[in-house]
Amino acid sequence: MAAVGRNCNDQKISDQKIYSVIVKFKDDGSLAQCAAVRHDGRLWLVPEWIDDPAAPLMRPERMVCIEGLPLKDGGTLGARKFDWILRPEIPKAVLTGPLPPPPDWPLPVVARPDLPFPRD
Repeated sequence: MAAVGRNCNDQKISDQKIYSVIVKFKDDGSLAQCAAVRHDGRLWLVPEWIDDPAAPLMRPERMVCIEGLPLKDGGTLGARKFDWILRPEIPKAVLTGPLPPPPDWPLPVVARPDLPFPRD
């Protein structure tokens, strides 16, 4: 059974795994699949990567904390596999807009953190 309403701080670990989260945008109701990572015991969305194909590692362009927001266990959506569904709809600008994020976004957004992750 899916754990509706589970918070991302249920597992306070950091790892190098790249997760997949389905997000729904409150602007237009569209869905998007977004990478996510654990850092300092928090789950962060990573909408884009700074990626050098010649390098063995990649770094987040930005990280959006979703600490405390309810998640539903993932599964598949067509051919896509994902780890979680982010339950609240979020503004598209949080993931793709200029920084700082919209004033109604209550959680941290970090631009270009120096955190390397292995390429899949």
